[in-house]
Amino acid sequence: MPNACLCTRRVLVMERLEGASIGTALLLDEHSVDQAPLARALLHFVLTQIMLDGVFHADPHPGNVLLLHDGRIGLLDFGSVGRLDPTMRSALRQLFVALDREDPAAARDALIEILVPSADVDVQPLERALGRFMAHHLGPSTGSDAEVFADLFRLVPEHGLSVPPEVAAVFRCLATLEGTLMHLDPGFDIVEESRAYAVSLLRDQMGSMSARAATEELISLLPLLRPLPRRLARLTTALERGELTIRVRMLADADDRQFVRSMLQRAVTAFLGAATGIMAVLLLNANGGPDVTSAVSLFQLLGYNLLLVSVVLVLRALTMGFRDREN
Repeated sequence: MPNACLCTRRVLVMERLEGASIGTALLLDEHSVDQAPLARALLHFVLTQIMLDGVFHADPHPGNVLLLHDGRIGLLDFGSVGRLDPTMRSALRQLFVALDREDPAAARDALIEILVPSADVDVQPLERALGRFMAHHLGPSTGSDAEVFADLFRLVPEHGLSVPPEVAAVFRCLATLEGTLMHLDPGFDIVEESRAYAVSLLRDQMGSMSARAATEELISLLPLLRPLPRRLARLTTALERGELTIRVRMLADADDRQFVRSMLQRAVTAFLGAATGIMAVLLLNANGGPDVTSAVSLFQLLGYNLLLVSVVLVLRALTMGFRDREN
């Protein structure tokens, strides 16, 4: 409930926290606290908000993190808040587990599910880049690295992936959290703590799966499972009788239709250019015909005109070919 004593028309105070910002100089030395447990608690709190709750503080810089008088951590200024749907939270958990297992293929799949891939994204270079990232940051004896999240997010635009706004908020939150944790405890191992948290989170989720959740999943699958035996029976009967057919729709994709259309246009244009060129040569070499002037006959005049048309058509076909190659 809001604290009515501290609220005004412009300020809503939900709770008063007694403490000081960790960004204050020499604050930690003044309080003589163990910094590592505080950094671990802050990391776990933010990751829990992101991967479980779906509503998280999107700007955890040192000025928004308080060291309370009782030794706990408090967060201020929830003006910047991110929200994630269940599908996105599940994909983020898969990404953290893939990083813990140092599995570039699984990390690639999780990133593609989290982000928005372009039509021409190449997954193999992305997987190799993730492998190099893991070897650099997650390999043996790599130690603490405050740039691990920033380097991971830097791979995104380089491989044809665009970032939705809700995921961009997660990126900014984690990058800001890195700096705060390094300020709170310079020796804090962000990589190892994040990996351990992701594994424990997945283990707890698997262990807490109730019979009710399993029943709900089974009920949701019943509409798909009920007609399955009949469909399998029809399929095997059609195989036995040799009546199984497969329908394939040609050129269903718009890009494929555009490619075939451009190829036909180029072929028709080139054919017309060649045909008019041949006709022009025949008319220019033809003897006789009515004279248009004393030096040029009607056949030669038509031949010159057709030759000009042939040149234009051939140039048009070449231009179309170069344009398609650039696209």
